[in-house]
Amino acid sequence: MAQDTDTAKQSPTEMLRNYAAANGIIKKREVKKALDFTPRQIDSSFGNLAKSGELERVSHGVYKFVPIVEKPVFDVTEKIWRAMKAKRKFSASDIAMLAETTIAYVYKLFRRCRADGYIKQAGVRSTYGSGKEKLWRLTLKGRNKAVKPNVAEFTPDPLVMDTVNLNRLVCSGLAAREEASADDAITLCKRIINRLENERMTV
Repeated sequence: MAQDTDTAKQSPTEMLRNYAAANGIIKKREVKKALDFTPRQIDSSFGNLAKSGELERVSHGVYKFVPIVEKPVFDVTEKIWRAMKAKRKFSASDIAMLAETTIAYVYKLFRRCRADGYIKQAGVRSTYGSGKEKLWRLTLKGRNKAVKPNVAEFTPDPLVMDTVNLNRLVCSGLAAREEASADDAITLCKRIINRLENERMTV
């Protein structure tokens, strides 16, 4: 039966990433059964995450998820972040000059930074003639990001997390033995149902 959730649209690598993030330590044979992967999908998805540094081999067939990995460092982007960190207020032209890149590239990065809440406008200033240019500054979130601009942390899909936690409560027998665990399992069931219904409505 076809699934109507966003999970069904994910690539095998993305499915494995979510599964590994939710479980921490995973085994290839368990993943094959849980995610219904073909041998080719197993090899490909495990290979991709091992190459990116998100999966670390513990022993034969056993891997540990690494939530924080260094992204490839792009020299120009790194220079832009350093330049923004060094100045209290800055324009796109300031940063382009300091990072030795084009204003067009800086504008492109600024749009992403503004959307992500890393920078905000800090007034305008006059340029040569009668022109004006916008000034920007880093937000607190942006200053924290500027410390390690190429580090990212992966957070698993909430639906995956809830499903994994429910599985643990049921398979361990806790949901059947303990009232508190049973209540937690019921809460997780309700959340899973709500998320599946909400995702189906958006398809």
